Amino acid sequence: MLSILKKWFWYDWIIFAIRTFWLVIILSAGFIHPSLIVMPFWTVVILAFLVYLLPLIIQYRKESWYLGAEVIAAGFFHLYLAFAAPGLLWTFVLLVMIIGLGSNRRTYVWAGIPVGIIFPVINGWIADRSPLELIFSCSFGFAIGFAFNVLIQSNKQARIIQEQKQLLEQHITRIEELTLMEERSRLSHELHDTIGHTLTSMIIGVESLRSSVPDSEVERIDSLIRVAQCSLDDIRKHLHQLSPISPSHSSGESLRQLSDEFMKSTGVAVSFRVIGSETLLMQKINFCLYRCLQESLTNAVRHGKASAISVQLHFDSRQLRLQIEDNGVGAEDIRFGFGLNGIKERLDLLHGTLTVHSQKEQGTVIICNLPLQTEPVQGVIRLLIVDDQEIVANGLKQIFDRHADFLVVGTAGDGHAALQCCEQSEPDIVLMDIRMQGMNGLEALIEIKHRWPVMKVVLMTTFEDSIPAATALEHGAEGYMLKSIHPREMKEALKLIYNGGTWIDQSIATQLFEEMKRQREQLEKYGSSQMHYPYGLTKREMEILQHLSNGLRYKSIAAKMCLSEGTIRNYCSILYSKLGVGNREEAVGLAQTESILG
Repeated sequence: MLSILKKWFWYDWIIFAIRTFWLVIILSAGFIHPSLIVMPFWTVVILAFLVYLLPLIIQYRKESWYLGAEVIAAGFFHLYLAFAAPGLLWTFVLLVMIIGLGSNRRTYVWAGIPVGIIFPVINGWIADRSPLELIFSCSFGFAIGFAFNVLIQSNKQARIIQEQKQLLEQHITRIEELTLMEERSRLSHELHDTIGHTLTSMIIGVESLRSSVPDSEVERIDSLIRVAQCSLDDIRKHLHQLSPISPSHSSGESLRQLSDEFMKSTGVAVSFRVIGSETLLMQKINFCLYRCLQESLTNAVRHGKASAISVQLHFDSRQLRLQIEDNGVGAEDIRFGFGLNGIKERLDLLHGTLTVHSQKEQGTVIICNLPLQTEPVQGVIRLLIVDDQEIVANGLKQIFDRHADFLVVGTAGDGHAALQCCEQSEPDIVLMDIRMQGMNGLEALIEIKHRWPVMKVVLMTTFEDSIPAATALEHGAEGYMLKSIHPREMKEALKLIYNGGTWIDQSIATQLFEEMKRQREQLEKYGSSQMHYPYGLTKREMEILQHLSNGLRYKSIAAKMCLSEGTIRNYCSILYSKLGVGNREEAVGLAQTESILG
């Protein structure tokens, strides 16, 4: 019962106040004017309490029966009052108003006729009073209640319209982003070949000179690198409007600012607290935490109907924990939809974990754990550097030569040279530029993965672009990073990849996750009415799985189904996610093992 009271709106409390006022009148009449009641007073009190509580209990158990229970209980009680206390018959109008409030366009006829005409006529006959007077007062009371109900429904409709307006605004914003995407892509390609190469070469070249200059000049080296990196950052911001996290803010400040802005815009109370000694985090971790909190706050209000949210950021020596707790409606079974799946994907990329605890009417707790230290490297990481700019390749070589965990086994200027080096040196990781003359990075990646499947490949670029990033990851790349990444962060990323992880630059990850989320939502809507196949697959996904089992490639499947190859890839991404596998081979194996295709 208390859980229902928490959900009540202002009009629910008005109805409750009218009902309570009615009960107080009945009870007080026995003490103030005992002569009004000719039957045993306690019998009237007991019946009044039943009329007061019974409809509420039925509403809690089965809401569709509430109105009928209200009409029957109120009507027959006042038939009894016509004998026991004729002077209190006017109180019937109060309950008739409540019945009018509970009626709608489908029920007002069968609810209004008994309480507005039938019961007043019988009451007037029993109490020897004019039925017209009772009919008028009860019908007027029902009309007032029903009119107020129309006002309430208008209020609800206005809220729905406001929510739809917000969704439409989000949709318009998405359309604007897509409209700008093509032009941004064109500009990024042009800048990549001009300003991007120049600034990147300068950053890596100056960084490689650090060990050979006097200590008095190190500050000057840092200053030059900062200027070049700020220039690249400014260009990216103009092209892509990157992360909302300011580089000058710590993770705690950024999350606190997000919480405050969310509280101002929604009116939901959000408390934020940092526990432990805050340490400097990689930008990728900062962005992951920001997006996880952003999605969790949105889910707490949109789905959980929360009115208060507590956010805690815990730091210790080995791990970081972001905990979001709300007082919403909760759920017994948590379904990982697009929002939670997005959070889990971000955490998986950083070897983190997602835990969700929820109980019905007890709120939800979301816990995001991230390791703060990269696992120690067993042995030395053998590294091959591939870039068609010699100054970049040599600069990176000098940077990694200063770290004992890395051994640069060679450098190459294009994809063909990289394949030869891979055959001769067998590196653990190939750090390769994506845009090169001759054989580019994507072509070389495909060939490397074909010849040496266990060899890890990390692609580099000057400006972020989600299309080649998605292609690279689809063909097995373990990492995708910007050349302007800080050497310390690059080193940690390569160690993470060497230990079995995956690393994507936070700006690329943003575009990838948003695009994947949008595509999955569209495809899920398309197939939502066909969820009777195993693993919740749709008919089209079953058809694609059959083609994959027959050994067809994406291009062949697209031709057979009269769809684009990109659409088939999107379907396959969702298919793999539903099956809990990572590639086509695992999907086909699972289909054969569990006889999914019959």
